[in-house]
Parts: sequence; structure tokens; C-alpha cells
Amino acid sequence: MNFVYPGILFGLLLGAIPILVYYLMRFRSMRVAWGADYILERAMARRRRKVYWDQIILLTLRALAVMALVAAFARPQSHKKQNVVTGSSVLRILLVDNSYSTLAGQSGQTVHDQAMDAMRELTSHWGRGEKWSLYALDSHPRWVVDQARVIDTARTLATLENLKVEETAVSLAAGLKAVLSHGIGQQREIYIFSDDQAAAWDGADQMMAGKDDKTRLFWIHPPLADRRNLGVTRLDVGHESVLRGHSFPVYAQVANFSDEAVRDAELSFLVNGTVAGSKRVSLPPGQNTQVAMDLRLDETGPHLITARLSNDVLPFDNAMSAGVQVMEAVSLLVLRDADRTGKFDSSAAFLKLAGRILAGSSTNEAAGPLRIKEQTTPACTLAQLHAHDAVILDGGRTLTPELTATLRRYVEEGGGLILAVDDTVDLPTWRRLLTPAGLLPASPVKVRNEPLGGDTCRRLSRSGFDLPALRNLETCPDGDVSQVRFYTWTEFDNPTAGTEVMARFSDNTPFAWRRRMERGSILLLAAGLNSRNNNLLVRETVYPFLVHLLAEAASASQYKHVLGRHEAVRYLARGEPPTGAMFEMEKDELVPAVITPLPVGKRVEYAPGGNRSGPASLLVLRENSKERVYFGIQGARSDSCLTPMPATYHTRLTETLGWTEVGSAKELMDALESQGHGQEFYGWVLLAVLLFALGELLMELRFV
Repeated sequence: MNFVYPGILFGLLLGAIPILVYYLMRFRSMRVAWGADYILERAMARRRRKVYWDQIILLTLRALAVMALVAAFARPQSHKKQNVVTGSSVLRILLVDNSYSTLAGQSGQTVHDQAMDAMRELTSHWGRGEKWSLYALDSHPRWVVDQARVIDTARTLATLENLKVEETAVSLAAGLKAVLSHGIGQQREIYIFSDDQAAAWDGADQMMAGKDDKTRLFWIHPPLADRRNLGVTRLDVGHESVLRGHSFPVYAQVANFSDEAVRDAELSFLVNGTVAGSKRVSLPPGQNTQVAMDLRLDETGPHLITARLSNDVLPFDNAMSAGVQVMEAVSLLVLRDADRTGKFDSSAAFLKLAGRILAGSSTNEAAGPLRIKEQTTPACTLAQLHAHDAVILDGGRTLTPELTATLRRYVEEGGGLILAVDDTVDLPTWRRLLTPAGLLPASPVKVRNEPLGGDTCRRLSRSGFDLPALRNLETCPDGDVSQVRFYTWTEFDNPTAGTEVMARFSDNTPFAWRRRMERGSILLLAAGLNSRNNNLLVRETVYPFLVHLLAEAASASQYKHVLGRHEAVRYLARGEPPTGAMFEMEKDELVPAVITPLPVGKRVEYAPGGNRSGPASLLVLRENSKERVYFGIQGARSDSCLTPMPATYHTRLTETLGWTEVGSAKELMDALESQGHGQEFYGWVLLAVLLFALGELLMELRFV
């Protein structure tokens, strides 16, 4: 038996008061003689022994009633029984780590599961009136419960069950600072439910403000047997719009977050949940690698690509997803003046030839991945441009202010503009009109023309590709791109903000620039596509390279399908207008999305985005059909390292905070019992007070 307030037990001496009062009252009694006194004396003599024991019982009941009342205020405890109390001066504070590192574990129960078991066991021993607080450490650290009174166990447990593990890194130092400054001056018990992850505990040894003699700390951290953790940190897809039947690369970044080497882990690549291929990954401790896989999709429409590792100690970070849209072909519109009909006057002739070669036929260009159309009329409308995936402007078209304004609106509304700078471009006019319109990723300075077949030329580099789709050219699966020579190229000034280099020449100068907007993009090429003064037509390597560039420009018409956490999810619905839309994150419920009319269709949007990494989708409903569009939500793996805090740091924390450290619910309850934190007998003691008082009343009635 333990007592929460053992000092009150000195009040048990008050049990002597009824006895003192009894004897004091006897000394104050008066004896009055009367005639029949001898008769009463004889009667009392016969009953004296029986009355004596009645008085002893009455005094005992009175003393026990007083002593039981004192014991009730001292709050007796035991683990033998469970009961309900009506109040407490102890503030119990739970500090709960809700980061996803607590999902580690391979023995059937994760660290989070075991911590929840300990919290359920702890709170089930609290009674009505107990005062408690709950501070949750997740992406938005906050007080879930702030010095509330326990109403019943079911409500307390419901609050705990509503806690959700999130993909975020937490700071136990910040959490300790919050709870130690909460309820200062009160008698407190602080329970910390967290793993021993070194990164999470950084700086916690400095948290002493608010720690006093009235505060007791308990750290509950279930042990973790295996800490070898691999994670997929990123998944890059060649293009978010890919061509049907054409292979495209995907690249999975895999990291080893442990201090031990991992060998032959299986990395699978899935398309819409079906395994399309797998590779083995071996990594030294603390290292990362990039694993490539070529995929090919034969069905148009949206698809979900996933890279997934075989199970390890932390399955939560074993997969990353990306959404792609498969299109039948790239539709290109080449702008050309009506009088520029020469073979090398514009890009149209070369692109049409490339289309026929890629189609496997010298005549049927429409069967291939490139659909080329020329626009030669002076007037150019937005409707004409939006009928195609991308528009090409080169020296074959005279640039006017009207055309510049139309091209700007086209890009703003999601179009892909390709600027192919050749030796016939009027550079001053381009700079004067395109620069103010924001359509030049970099300003062209001059065009270099060198003799065809001479020693002075530019070659494409086989390395340094910023566009994921071009990285497979580094290993030459489709031929050596460095054999492609350019004898005409353009030199540029520094790029504008937001511009990135997609491909380079061998001397590291840019060949292709890209400026990507929310929708719409501008692709700037340092060499023209009209095959003038170079040998593009001689090298078959140029065609896969060209298809990747054009597919990238075509991807501009859609919103991004690979997003960060909390980034708005958007989709442009064309054709039959949608009647409704819903957003869904893996294993979450559907929530409504918003539909907004645009000049080129209707935008379906879920502005809050996904709150964690994983596959997501928009379910678009139409009058006669429905469509599911896939997205990949990707975030940094900031909580994947399960390395424990160093032993010396652990010792310093223990000395600084003076906590009691346990690893399970049973160990916690044993520690509480040994420190006087058992189950309350408060109600039973009050019942004893009532019984003693009732017995005293009944004994008094015997004397009436």
C-alpha cells in the first residue's frame, strides 16, 4: 500500500479525539442523590459489563471514522484493484512523438504500437477528475489536451487513438521545452513516448528550464532490434508525358540510412500496381545510389509508376511514386512564312522526314510519334496553336509584335514553345520582341557559322543532362550522341531567373535551355532544326534525342504529375466537361476537388495537396464516364535514419533530466508502483468512512 500524500497520515492522531472527549465528558458529570438511587445502582450493576463493551465499540467506530477520513485525503494506492477518484493535484503530461521513425519494427509490433499500448495501460489507471495534458510532436507540434479533467477512460483512450503518425522529423528538444514550461509550480508527472533516434534528440540535454523537485519524468522507448533501413528517396520519370510504345527511363534514388552494409535488397518497378521489372541493390553504410529502369507503356492515358523496396525495418519509406500521361503522338505546329518554301528554310522538312523514319515508313508519317503541320498564313490565332502539343519558331517565320503577343498567351495558357535559333534568325528582332514578353530563357548574342565538315564544330556532351529522360544517352543505348556535330550554333548571355540547362555541348556551353511554368514551357535550342550546315540527318542517334526534346515540350500542356508535399494537385480536363471530382491519397478517404473553367478546358484542383509521400489521384467524373488521374507525392526522407543517440549523450541526458527509463507498458506500471503511483483506493476508503459513521449512529440508538 502506498500513499500519494503520506504527510497527511500524521492526521491519524485525530482518531484519539473521540476518546478524549468521552473521558472529558465523564469528568464533567454531576451526581444527584434521590430516593430511589439504590434501585438504579442495582440495575446498573447487572448491566455494567454489557454497557462497557457497547461504549468501547462506539468509541472505536468514532475513531475509525476520523482516521479513515484522514487516510482518504492521503490517497492510498495499489495495483491490486481499479477504482475511480474525484480529483488530484498532480498534472500528468504526455509528450508523444508522432514521426514516422516510430513505425520501425519487424516483430509484429512497431515502436508506435508498443508506445500506444503503454499509453492505454497508463491512462486506464486514471480516474475521473485527474488532470492531464497531451503534447503531440508531428508536422504541427501542438497541445491536443491542455490541463483537462478526466471524464472517463473511454474518452481519454479515444483522444489517444486519434493521434496520427506523420512523415516529418521532430525535435524532442522543442517538445521538452514546451512541456517543461507547462504547469510550472504544480506537482507534475511527464511521460515521454519516443524512440531513441539521435537526430530527434539533438539539443535535448540543454532543456532544464522548468525542471524542479515537483516534476518527475518517465521516458518510454520500446527497444528496436534491427536498425538497417533502406529508403527510396526520389523517383524521376523521363517525361510526365510519354509516347505510347516508346521506351522511357525511370530513375530511383535509394539510400542506406544505417551504419551497416545492406546487400541484395530487391527494388521493384511497378506500373499501376503490377511489377514491370526489378533489380538488386547493395549499398555501403550511409551511401546512396541511382537505379535506372527502361519502361514502355502501350496504353494511352494516365498511369502510376512506383519504385518499391522489399520490406525492411521501416517499410514506410520503401516506396516512391510518380504519375505519367501516355500520349499517342506529339503534335507539332511549325510556323513558316508562305514564301519560305526552300528545303532548309524551316524545321518542317527535317521534322517530317524524322516522323517518317520513326514511323518505320518513308511515306506514312502519321503512323509515327511525330505529327507535323505547317502554319503559313500571316494571321495566327490561339485556337490554331492550342490544337497542337507544341509550336516551333525558327528563322523560317518573320516575328511580329502580333505573333509575339499570341505566343505569349499560348505559353501562359499551357502551351509548349520551341525556339530553334538558326543562322536565318533576326536576332535583334527576337531580342526586342521576345525579351519584354518573357519568352527568351537566355538572350542570343550571335550565331557562329563554320565550314561544313571542318575541324571547328560543336558536339553534344554525353554527360551532365539535367533532364531525366536524357540521362540514358550517357550510356549510349541508342548510339553515341557525341558523334552529332553542329557547324552552326548560337552563343548566349546569362539565362533569366528560373531557366535550367537541359543539355550541353562537349565544351559545357548550353545546347538546350528550358523555362518551365506551372503550365506551359519554353524550350530554347542553340542550334536550328532545319538541318542547314550540320549532319543531323546522317546520324540516327539524333532521332531518340530529338523525340525526348519534343516530348518534353509537349509535357508543358499539363500540370505536374510529380509534386511535393502540400503542393496543389491540378489536372486540365479537356473534351467532355467534368461534373465532379474527388482527391484521394493512398489509404485515405476521398475529399472533394474544385473545378474551375479555363480558356482551354476545365481545371480540377485540390489546393491543400498530399500531406505525405505516396501515390495520389484525382477521380474526374463526367456525364457518361469517369477518369482517374495519378500523381506522385514526394518529400525528403528526413526521418529515415534510425541511428540511436550515442551512449555518452544518453548518459548525459539521464543525469540532466533525471528520468525513469522503461521499455514497455509493464515496466512503466512497475516503475509507477514502486514510486507510489498505483491504483487508487480512494472510493473504498470513503465507503469505510460511511460505514463507520453509520455504525456509530446505530450504536447511539442503543442508548436512546
